Amino acid sequence: MNQFTASLWGDEAFSAILSMKPIPEIISIIARDTSPPLYNLTEHIWFQIFGTSEIAVRSLSFLYYLIAVFFVYKIANHLWDKKTAILASVLTFLNPFFFIYAFEGRMYSILAAAVTASMYFFLTQKWVGYVLATSAALYSHHFSIFAVFIQGLWFLKEFFWGEKKVAYSILKSFVAIGILYTPWLIPLYNQTRMVGGGFWLGTPSVPDLGKLILTYLNISLIALILRDWKKNLEKSVFLLLWFAGPIAFAWLISQKFSSIFFDRYLLYTIPGAMLLAGSQMQKFSKYFIAITLIFFLIATFYYFTHPIKRPFRDLATYVKATLDDGDFIVNWYSNGTHHIWETKYYGIGGPIYVPGGGELPFFVGTALMEEDDIITTLPSVSGRVGVVTSGPIEEISLPGYTKESERVFGTLKFVWYTPTLNGVGNEKL
Repeated sequence: MNQFTASLWGDEAFSAILSMKPIPEIISIIARDTSPPLYNLTEHIWFQIFGTSEIAVRSLSFLYYLIAVFFVYKIANHLWDKKTAILASVLTFLNPFFFIYAFEGRMYSILAAAVTASMYFFLTQKWVGYVLATSAALYSHHFSIFAVFIQGLWFLKEFFWGEKKVAYSILKSFVAIGILYTPWLIPLYNQTRMVGGGFWLGTPSVPDLGKLILTYLNISLIALILRDWKKNLEKSVFLLLWFAGPIAFAWLISQKFSSIFFDRYLLYTIPGAMLLAGSQMQKFSKYFIAITLIFFLIATFYYFTHPIKRPFRDLATYVKATLDDGDFIVNWYSNGTHHIWETKYYGIGGPIYVPGGGELPFFVGTALMEEDDIITTLPSVSGRVGVVTSGPIEEISLPGYTKESERVFGTLKFVWYTPTLNGVGNEKL
């Protein structure tokens, strides 16, 4: 078992199910969710070629991850030399937090790849590539706008204190990007209103800010502090803005408006930090870089060979082996958590059972849900009811049913219930 073959978790299964749909439907559904469509469109095409297995899902993300690392190499080689480029790209590849999302079947790797490509083309003043890469970033994740803000600050620096010719090229590129992004402005407005009406994240504190930075840097913080900051100050400032700017923007916005501060939304800043850590080393910094590389290698190897995602494939195999005619599967809704996307992906079905009703929040994937994906009463069935949950089994309440058996798969549980003799009947939907 490794990260390529581990079971999908809820958000990954959501993306996979969405990406299996026709392209017009993908765009229509995701416009009612919270993200831009590029990842799902490319995953749809990928599925047509390589199938829909866990390996196919994870391979696409890993490809985008390698693209991000490639552009780190290109940036370092452009700013310094090949030796620095190799070191910075290895640090990026092995960064423990960044490495986790190399195998996540979501939009985070394509976001990192597109932003890093955007930064490369921006620094090398290749404006066609810059327009395309930045547009791809904006169509991958809304948080890429913070990277564009950093480039906007650099535009102001060029316009007032640098080369006006370069500044005008940047401005024209911004206009072209705006034109390419225009089709998504209305969905963006609607998605922003949804998130502004309430999201699942709490307001971050100053310790939360520090914790995120330490999570991103880990032991490489020492090498970053010890680098020669006085040399090539302009390069250092640009990379520092790439790393710290988006984090600061998201943290400040979360103080005054709806909280959007979350580690994986900002992971595209990590390449900027690794470029800093791997460049302009002083003599004694080499020892800390060596220690960092060893630690990163051990951490990433352990993560790759020890998947921590819930073993939903094992649960689905058990359910299929014990399922009889007349049985009915449901997903128990526990503290905002359900597993309908995993049950759909692994072919065991089962709507979300919400006793007493109540509207589910948009951030649990309601945009993709169909009419019969949520039930408030159990239908009359001739067999048993099987319940999927990752919450406490004790909170499950099925009037008219008695627990027959239970199986635990890590933090996942599956419980079979049989009708109680002379029990209260359940109304049919």
